Amino acid sequence: RGQQLFPIQEKLPSRTNRRFEEGVKAIDEVIYRLIRDRRRAGQYGDDLLGKLLQARDDQTGAGMDDKQLRDELVTLFLAGHETTAIALTWSLGLLSRHPDVRRKLQAEVDLVLGRRTPTAADYEKLVYTQAVFQEVMRLYPPLPVFLREAVGPDELGGYPVPPGAGIMVNVYGVHHHERYWDNPEGFDPERFLPGRVDKRPRYAYIPFGGGPRQCIGNNFALMEGVLALAMIHQRYALDLVPGVRLTPDVTGTLRPQGGVRMVVKTR
Repeated sequence: RGQQLFPIQEKLPSRTNRRFEEGVKAIDEVIYRLIRDRRRAGQYGDDLLGKLLQARDDQTGAGMDDKQLRDELVTLFLAGHETTAIALTWSLGLLSRHPDVRRKLQAEVDLVLGRRTPTAADYEKLVYTQAVFQEVMRLYPPLPVFLREAVGPDELGGYPVPPGAGIMVNVYGVHHHERYWDNPEGFDPERFLPGRVDKRPRYAYIPFGGGPRQCIGNNFALMEGVLALAMIHQRYALDLVPGVRLTPDVTGTLRPQGGVRMVVKTR
């Protein structure tokens, strides 16, 4: 909810907080019921929940309890839904603005997929589509800032950082810094093609954070977003309605202001 900076807001009896708590309760009821039913059935299945139920700690051999399972599923369900949807929205808008890039993406999709439904194995083959999606998240990272807590005394930019201090990382600023990117305001998916990725600093691109606290769903989000983008362009061409502007709006996430209206045409 973007309230980590002001924890007291979560305690106020506001309408927003009540609606939030009601929403969490409704989600919990569904998720805990799914976990309970799957445990009772004794057949975990091969989907995400089944994989989590079968997961075991390397050292203790213990599986996750219901609360841990719930937390993992909510992370993927909530954090993964909005951010991926926003990235896809920006993708469609930018591709409409850059028809040359869209033609290259469509050509790759036609070559790799044809008209069939993609599988997870197709992800690695969609090299240019991956580059497009990653460039979109460089220009407009769905989470433009994130927080980290200092675990020990340090120094940052000449300023002392005490243990426990909160540090706000400006993802948008890093992604648009001329020190790390040529023409940082330009839309250039080819900067993410093999051979160019290794030439930049490790933390110049951090849409999912970095280090041991990197988002656990980064690989899932990339595959989901890339395959969704490919499926859309198998069958449709989407163009911005004349006069629509792509203006960033920060409301916790970085989304297009007022949404993006488009005209859909079949290919």
